[in-house]
Amino acid sequence: MQISFHEWEDSPLTHRAAASLGSDEVQVWIATAPSDEACLTALACQLSRDERARAERFRVSEPRRQFVFGRALLRQLLGACLNVEPVTLAFGYHPRGKPFLAQSALNSDLRFNLSHSGRLVAIALAHGREVGVDLESIHRLDDWWLLAERIFSSRELCELRALPASKQREAVFNGWTRKEAYLKATSEGLTDDLPAIEVTLVPGQKPRLLRLPAGLEAARQWAIQDIPLPPDFAGAVAFEKRIGVGAEAEEDFAVLCTSTSSSTTTR
Repeated sequence: MQISFHEWEDSPLTHRAAASLGSDEVQVWIATAPSDEACLTALACQLSRDERARAERFRVSEPRRQFVFGRALLRQLLGACLNVEPVTLAFGYHPRGKPFLAQSALNSDLRFNLSHSGRLVAIALAHGREVGVDLESIHRLDDWWLLAERIFSSRELCELRALPASKQREAVFNGWTRKEAYLKATSEGLTDDLPAIEVTLVPGQKPRLLRLPAGLEAARQWAIQDIPLPPDFAGAVAFEKRIGVGAEAEEDFAVLCTSTSSSTTTR
């Protein structure tokens, strides 16, 4: 089992890398939305009529840019994985808004999830296992302590308060993105019971899902990994351990960062 992180550029090499997605792999693609309006207009041509209409409903340009670029990038990645033209893809939506491929003719078990913050976009891909991804700018909230009190359990808050002040903001965003990545993987979206989902949050500590409302055993069926990002962002990807494989069998996984040509084994 491996999880690989890639920086997106529109090139044949990148498309081949996406197409090589294996059954025992999770890929996470990171990209920066273009600032050029002409480029954005060209990307919008790759979207469906419904997606273009949705983009036009944004009254502020930056959310529109995020949506258009994110959807166009998603279509390119999925098209590469499935060897189909991106414009031919059709999406359905779960009750809480998570998209899925609606074409049964593709006969695909491809799962995916998308997140964006500022100009950054992240997309997670996997075969046969649910995935969720979340990005946040760690400087976009001044009242992050209020956020912490809303989303963390009493145990997590005690752990947070014990940290040096210089580490607390990073810890808050570690915990927040890890919880949101899990919720997006499960299609649950935002929930009022975030304190019932416990994760590790101390900077430098291995990302882990510690507790779910369904119990400890349910938490063991999921893995979480931080996303390598610029220092003013935090991000996490959550993925389901392979069904039919014991939790111990997928406890270790290789982490590959193509941008740095480095690889490590996480335990």
